[in-house]
Amino acid sequence: MYHPDTIIQAQRNLELAGLEDGANRYYNREDLKARAEGFERRADVRKMSADALPILTAAIGRWVDEAKAKKGRPAAALAPLKEVAADKLALAALSRTFHTVAKGEALSTTSEAIGKAVQVEIEAQMIEETDPKAAKRFLAMVEGESNERVTAKRHKALADDLGVGLEWSRRTQVLVGSTLLNLTLTSLPTIFERGMVHDHRGTTPVVKLSEEALETLADMAAQVAWMQPILKPMIVTPRPWTRFDSGAYLEHRVSKTVPLIRTFNREHQQLVRDAIKDGSMSELLLGINAIQETPFAIDRRVFDVMRWVRSENKSPSKTFAVADPIAKPEKMGQEEWDQLSPEARVAMSRKRRSIINIRTAAQTNLVVLETDLGEAERLLDVDRFYLPHSLDFRGRVYAVPHFNPQRSDHIKALFRFADTHPHGAEGGRWLAIHLANCGDFKTTSGRKCSKASFDERCAWVDENEEMILGIAADPQGTFDQWAQADSPFCFLQACFEWAEFAATGYDESFEGCVGVALDGSCSGLQHYSAMTRAADEGYHVNLLPRETPGDIYQVTADNATPMLQALTLRDDDIGVAAGLVLTNGFGRGETKRNVMTYFYGSGKFGMRDQHMSDLMRPLADEVALGEREAHPYAMQTVRKNKETGEETTALDGGFTCAQVLANTVYAAIVTVAPKADEAANWFQQVAATLAHESLPVIWRTPTGLPVVQRYNEYTTKQVSLWLYARGIQAATGHDKVDADGNVMTEVKVLIREAPTKRIDKKKARSAISPNVIHSLDAAHLTRTVVFAVSEGIGSFQLIHDSFATHAGNTGRFFRIIREAFVNLYETYDPFVELDRYARSVLSEEGQEKLPAIPAKGTLDLSHILTSPYAFA
Repeated sequence: MYHPDTIIQAQRNLELAGLEDGANRYYNREDLKARAEGFERRADVRKMSADALPILTAAIGRWVDEAKAKKGRPAAALAPLKEVAADKLALAALSRTFHTVAKGEALSTTSEAIGKAVQVEIEAQMIEETDPKAAKRFLAMVEGESNERVTAKRHKALADDLGVGLEWSRRTQVLVGSTLLNLTLTSLPTIFERGMVHDHRGTTPVVKLSEEALETLADMAAQVAWMQPILKPMIVTPRPWTRFDSGAYLEHRVSKTVPLIRTFNREHQQLVRDAIKDGSMSELLLGINAIQETPFAIDRRVFDVMRWVRSENKSPSKTFAVADPIAKPEKMGQEEWDQLSPEARVAMSRKRRSIINIRTAAQTNLVVLETDLGEAERLLDVDRFYLPHSLDFRGRVYAVPHFNPQRSDHIKALFRFADTHPHGAEGGRWLAIHLANCGDFKTTSGRKCSKASFDERCAWVDENEEMILGIAADPQGTFDQWAQADSPFCFLQACFEWAEFAATGYDESFEGCVGVALDGSCSGLQHYSAMTRAADEGYHVNLLPRETPGDIYQVTADNATPMLQALTLRDDDIGVAAGLVLTNGFGRGETKRNVMTYFYGSGKFGMRDQHMSDLMRPLADEVALGEREAHPYAMQTVRKNKETGEETTALDGGFTCAQVLANTVYAAIVTVAPKADEAANWFQQVAATLAHESLPVIWRTPTGLPVVQRYNEYTTKQVSLWLYARGIQAATGHDKVDADGNVMTEVKVLIREAPTKRIDKKKARSAISPNVIHSLDAAHLTRTVVFAVSEGIGSFQLIHDSFATHAGNTGRFFRIIREAFVNLYETYDPFVELDRYARSVLSEEGQEKLPAIPAKGTLDLSHILTSPYAFA
């Protein structure tokens, strides 16, 4: 507890500590990266390298041209250097020089390292020319390998096997490398300089960083470090948002790092500032300020159990981290490795990498969990704390601190409202519904609670009250019961709350503190159905009254099944794959993610990738870990090499089945939701038409937020190295890394040189539908809060399309959510909004290309007010 006179200063001290902690975290992270991967991997060094790359590339190009033009005996280094592109040579020289300069290596050692990198590049080119397939296998085998020595050893073995190994002497490597090093020193004098080191070796010539470079690196690091504070919950009410960059935190050095809208687009920033100034964003500001003024407290009941679960290394859910989920793989001996076929080596490398990835992810998740528990423990004795919020560029509301209830089940359950509220006549029923939703066990009818009627959910609680009370009384002894819940920790929290309510004799005056959540039903389709007035589609997502909740995912599965059955009649890989999909079981679960993301812009390729990441790759991991004998979806497929025409047969890891699943589910979605598909296509055509004239898409949401969708094309240059170079990432660049954050062995560096005035048509087209839908669900959430505040509700726990408040206020909130949704679409038409904007900026020719606004269907929005499961 803080005294009112000191709490403001205490908050300021916390913010300053977060600022310092953030800087220290950044410096420590960069130092760790330098020690583990090399000095050249530090962010400031990568930025400096990216800036230096074109300068050194030009210098190398000039040297090669001049050396070629010289009469007489050519320079010794010319022959090898002219075989490699100048930008690759520059990247190799920069990477190796930065790598060795931090170690104080001798000049000759740096030259040798550069020469080795050039040798490998030439060998790599010959490998790709001699055996493209072997080159591809090699890259697949070493993908994700961060140990340069291991990769170099494998490269040498491959080069020797193919007879392309150059076997350069150290003298040759130094000769070639010193030529590039000299060019590096002469063309980049403000970065590198020659120096002398006096130590046990005597006097040794070295390359060192100039004083100017050291100062520049320090300044670059400091600029970034002090702009990355660790943002934590506040112990006072956040500063209300009244301007673009003056809300949330009290200290200016912290608040300036947290703008109201997360956008770097200056045009967008100015439009938002203007909208705030003219008052057109007043509704949105009222909403976000009310959200961040909700006082929270840590639920000690849940925290104590979570600490016990962690100490026992138990895992009630996939998102709850455990230590050492699997043993570290043993390293294979060189002799045994040499005896493996190329295909077996790739498989073995993938198996090892799968295990390492699982262990690495577990370690990372464990650190995050301990950090979260530490933050919760810090807040245990604070009677109330607050979560500052900000918006993404579409208006979606996000908590600023990482520790917030918008995350996984176990984090969400740590939060309770600091202010309690009496249940009243309806609170007990809503708590029961929430309890059933969190558990999502099967009712007596065989349906899961979330798919059952409200009465069935309440009946489930009555029938299982003994279990519920037992869990609350002994959460450790009943771990195996509550761990089976759909949301284990939220279910546990609800059990605790129910037990306390029951102990009062179900007294209506019981003061509850748990947020009761009301969730949208595939909210993307809800918005499409409302804007198009599509009655059939709206019925599937509960916008119309019905006795039990609709299930769009099951409807889609029911439509996709006969399509799959028809495909099995084909006499090709597609027919075989369709048969495997049906044999292994196809239903609601296989469609859910595809359906959810379709209405936020996912296409067939994205859906295929979802099936690969959600189903096929986990099964492949199980095979790799020895937990499963064979992949149930893997097929023998024929692959044809485009260059050689050679055909090979190999297992595809479920790829063909993933493709069939994606194509079939996509077709089923379009069949089930044709008006949504029509609307999405309309948005895409408008965005494409605007992009053709290099125009962004700009619209205002129902709550007054200007949204700017502008994806500029960039002039780019890609530089690749086979082995030694580490990636370069500039503020305007992007280096290629694998899923684990490791630099790929063949480093591909994409340097974005400058934005053009042209709009990226493909990105503009693919992004517009999800951006519009996200802006609408954000507006609905904000308007719901504003309506609720006007009726005296002041505690909110919100996640985009999930709305929670006290059980005692849930009956009113239930009504308000629907009223806000209906009001939104009675007063706003996104088609008219975008059409009006497009016609105001397009040429006459462009306006003629605009599609007609889709015709409205027959959905009566007023029916949403009486639909029990629209948000439930």
